[in-house]
Amino acid sequence: MSLAGQELAVRRGHKLHVDFKADTSLVTEADLASEKVILDRLRRYFPGDKIYSEEAGLSSQDRTPGSYIWVVDPLDGTTNYANGYPFYCISIGRGRFTDEGRIRIETGAILDAPRERLYYASRGEGAFVGAERLRSAAPRDFEKCFLVTGFYYMKGPALQSDIARFARVAERCQSIRRDGAAALDLALVAEGVFDAFWERGLAPWDVAAGSLLVEEAQGHVCNYPEYATKLYDIEGIGVIAGSSTAVEAIAGTL
Repeated sequence: MSLAGQELAVRRGHKLHVDFKADTSLVTEADLASEKVILDRLRRYFPGDKIYSEEAGLSSQDRTPGSYIWVVDPLDGTTNYANGYPFYCISIGRGRFTDEGRIRIETGAILDAPRERLYYASRGEGAFVGAERLRSAAPRDFEKCFLVTGFYYMKGPALQSDIARFARVAERCQSIRRDGAAALDLALVAEGVFDAFWERGLAPWDVAAGSLLVEEAQGHVCNYPEYATKLYDIEGIGVIAGSSTAVEAIAGTL
């Protein structure tokens, strides 16, 4: 991850070539350079594993139970990065396919590139930043909670629906931030900075590593209530992550 972080660092502050995807989100040469570094090494050291990356897509449709897959976001927070706002990260998770064909993340890491802070977790072994063990925020009254959320690239009724959800939660909590990098938001939830995070329009690479960090920091993670399953599904609809009381309150408000 450090080499990919270097790719972002050397391009930061320079004039970037920015393209727009079909959903109007941004992609820069920094995204692609970071991804190339990561994928080259994954293919070299884990040639039998599948890869699911934001820019390159899914390397194979095969979902053999027990086989491994890497879920990669080479630059989460591209809009922040492109505009000089220092809130972005690299997120990598390694999962295995379950008997049902779902991806269950086993290890994950998030590099807060501007601050050079590495968050990492392994299932059943805890979550850490550097040598410090992470612990999510303790349950407290929702009226005192400090939350974070995001809206995906959308307009019209879909945007209005998310704004309405935001308003319903904002009426009940102490404060909300919207920083534009879901993976890093989840890392900060795992660290106990935020009581909880929620967002609907996310992809697996946005949540793969971060959801594991929260779980291993003793937090709770679920899909949106109407799409909830017993176990959190990184390919499911929406994510709510944080302390048990904050997650329950947000789920009941959305």
